[in-house]
Amino acid sequence: MRSSISIAAPVIIPRALVLWGLTRLLLLLAALPLADGGSPGALSPPAIGIVLLIGLVGLVDVLARRERMLWANLGVTPGVLLACYAAAAVPGEAVIALVLR
Repeated sequence: MRSSISIAAPVIIPRALVLWGLTRLLLLLAALPLADGGSPGALSPPAIGIVLLIGLVGLVDVLARRERMLWANLGVTPGVLLACYAAAAVPGEAVIALVLR
């Protein structure tokens, strides 16, 4: 029997990477007018906030696609879905933290 993470990860991780990229782009575009000639990285929210935001938006994405019952039938809990979405954002946030600081 396969674990719930091995069922969810191949499907969720690519979606989460796209979601993370679009969220980061949206935050960058929102911060540009506020930068006043400075670095937009100075207005960047904390990495843990972005990771949690991606996890929550990922759960909303699953609900919007009406996949919640499918995941439940496969034995995947909402916590596993949140963890998959959040885990996909961690490497990108680590790279951004290294580059901007």
